Amino acid sequence: MLLEPTTCIQSTQHQSSSVLGKETIVLNYEAGNYYELNEVGGFIWSLLQTKQVVSIQTIKEQLLEEFDVDESVCQQELMSFLGNLFDERLIEITA
Repeated sequence: MLLEPTTCIQSTQHQSSSVLGKETIVLNYEAGNYYELNEVGGFIWSLLQTKQVVSIQTIKEQLLEEFDVDESVCQQELMSFLGNLFDERLIEITA
């Protein structure tokens, strides 16, 4: 699935997460897998939890406000990270 900046996403229903210090742990019930997210990944995950449905562009804007990162690097890393979450069925595209 091709993700675009205007794509709206949300976390799936078959997961739960917990924050431990600066790391976030996400459990995928269907696959029986868990994932450790670093501070930046946890920040993105928290946006998905609080906003429920969010555009990729909004996530990028929030990252640029919160972290000292070049915009092109932010875009590339964000798309890669979200692609991984999508492949692991932790996020889904909303209509």
